Amino acid sequence: MIKSRLVVLIILIGLFHTGWAQEVTFFSEGTDATYYDQGLVDVANLGESTFEHTHPPGDPQYDDKIPCSTTAYQGATSLKFNYTSSPNGNWKTTIFNDTNNSTLDFTKAKGIYFNQSETDNSPRLIMIDEITAFKSISEVPAVTGITATGYDSHAELNWIIPMSDLSYRVYASFDGARTFGLRGETTKSYYLDFVPESAKNSTITYRVTTTAQGKESAPVEQTATLRDFTDDELLDMTERYAFRYFWEGAHQATGMAPERSNGDGTTAASGATGMGLMAMIVAYEREYRPREEIKDRILKILHFLENCDRHHGAWSHWYDANTYKTKLFSADDDGGDLVETSYVVQGLIALKNYFTGTDEKSIQIRQKADLLWKGVDWDWYRQDGQNVLYWHWSPNYGFAKNMKVQGWNECLVTYLMAAASPTHGIPGEVYEQGWARNGNIVNERTFYNLPISLSPDWGGPLFWIHYSFLGINPHGLKDQYADYWLENVNTAKIHHAYAVDNPKNFPNYSDKCWGLTASDDPDGYTAHQPWNNDNGTISPTAALASMPYTPEESMKALKYFYRERRKELFGLYGPYDAFNDAVNWVQPAYIGIDQGPIVAMIENYRSSLLWNTLMKDTDVQSGLDKLGFQYETSTDVSDVFRNSQPFNVYPNPGNGQIFINFPAINMNHAVVVNVFSIDGRMVLKKNLTSSGSGLSVNCSALPDGMYILQLVNGDNYGQTKLVIRN
Repeated sequence: MIKSRLVVLIILIGLFHTGWAQEVTFFSEGTDATYYDQGLVDVANLGESTFEHTHPPGDPQYDDKIPCSTTAYQGATSLKFNYTSSPNGNWKTTIFNDTNNSTLDFTKAKGIYFNQSETDNSPRLIMIDEITAFKSISEVPAVTGITATGYDSHAELNWIIPMSDLSYRVYASFDGARTFGLRGETTKSYYLDFVPESAKNSTITYRVTTTAQGKESAPVEQTATLRDFTDDELLDMTERYAFRYFWEGAHQATGMAPERSNGDGTTAASGATGMGLMAMIVAYEREYRPREEIKDRILKILHFLENCDRHHGAWSHWYDANTYKTKLFSADDDGGDLVETSYVVQGLIALKNYFTGTDEKSIQIRQKADLLWKGVDWDWYRQDGQNVLYWHWSPNYGFAKNMKVQGWNECLVTYLMAAASPTHGIPGEVYEQGWARNGNIVNERTFYNLPISLSPDWGGPLFWIHYSFLGINPHGLKDQYADYWLENVNTAKIHHAYAVDNPKNFPNYSDKCWGLTASDDPDGYTAHQPWNNDNGTISPTAALASMPYTPEESMKALKYFYRERRKELFGLYGPYDAFNDAVNWVQPAYIGIDQGPIVAMIENYRSSLLWNTLMKDTDVQSGLDKLGFQYETSTDVSDVFRNSQPFNVYPNPGNGQIFINFPAINMNHAVVVNVFSIDGRMVLKKNLTSSGSGLSVNCSALPDGMYILQLVNGDNYGQTKLVIRN
């Protein structure tokens, strides 16, 4: 395309007047076959220029129809002009309202004139995609409802926008509101400001203004206080941000999780939604949102799962969230996806075991979740009774994809959920012959002095040790083929050692920058893994979701992604999906099945919440028994901390203020006090600082009963029973 000087004149009727609204006047969208009316070409002044049209040369140039282009800035199509400007050429064309052409919206405009007069004999293409006409604004409205929240290295500002299609400038003062500097400009209703190192551990004054048509509103002011976060606070912040993908980023009418944040806005992913259900449990426990709102959102999701297309009980990989209909994922894949279904099922089982209350919403959640997961016909996906599960079935193509679910990969949970089903369960030989391939799943090797039993060379992509273990507890999980805790820990450690070794010399691979898994990359999307498929792309979810397996190494990675790479790698939903420093590439977007494991696995590291919730299910236990597994029904969070330390609590029994003597306190870290009810629910959380080993916490709001009081201080950990008697 050769650029040219082009004069555009818009004749408008009654459009400009005082007001706030602004609006797109035309063009509206057409289809690939749509032809737009170009109006009248001034033939007399064409000179030797030529203009593409459908009539033979010399015929009347009315109603020239040129196909719309499928290359467009907005939407799917745009208006296309093709012409050649030759010596003496001076053409103009006018687009007027054509009542026979419903694809143009001229409700406000009388016409548009294009005039071009270059004479360099060059072929040209002009794409007219969208023309916007603005009403004049006499006074630019200011934002309202501004909030500013300080974190470790950034502040987040949020506000209520006064109208659409405006821009907002964010200013900050680091010297007590004496001087302000511009921090950035956005069209969103939020802004994340990563401050200079010198501004950390301080209170910052922010001002936000609205801009439009060269004018700027009066500023609205708010302050945020930043301070160094403890490790646990950084983890909580990361969980909270990643959870937003499933809340703010969800399809709001149905609650379904989108496939990706940079998608079409209507493609819902069942597997990501299942992970999102587990994230809802975490958010409910941590009170990231009002609890009644979370229950309502869960019920909205369950309504979709009840009423969308299902295929012998299984859910499809993708759905159109607006129509509840299956959306084609790949060739012949327009039916049930058993693996994605298993990610939904583990979320449903977790729901029914977590929401045990007697209120109406909790009862509905339990009943709906139980009915939904028991409706999956796992046995159908054996394809005529074979001793193996098949990944796909289509109402149009049957088992044409013919993809067996066999190990080792991310699908262990598929067999565990199928074995657990009391309605359509599979026998043990399906697991042994199908998943384990009669023992051929075992592949014992050692890398970096770390033995693994199942994985391919160098451990495979890390999502294999995440997806199946969001709710299935790998602690103590063993069968005749592997010790799954050891397998997962060593796989994560191999990935870390590989990054430190960096045999391919990729920039920034190191002790703190590591983790290969399935994610976007500069060439598309692929399952990255050491040596076998490594192009320099690091996926933050890989290290962060490995937190239970490699807490020290994963925490270093989190601090690197957040504190060192800052806004380059951290956005509205937490760490971005992937980056590749070899080609200076970052994907500033998110994928549901990458954000879900961040929430679930960090929470399992912190409290074992999801592990304990799923593993207490009697059907899950029966399925594990059927397949010959050893397992733990609950895991004390101390199992994932290195240094269990003694401490004293007094008075105990007590009420009101409780005093704690913690001799092993690390003064470089805050002490996090968690109090759990006897059934495992967190009922109190406090972050304490101390100049010595003495601490205190107010427990006066707790009703009479027995509790577990837990202390976390860096890598130190301790817990004891606490009795409250008021």
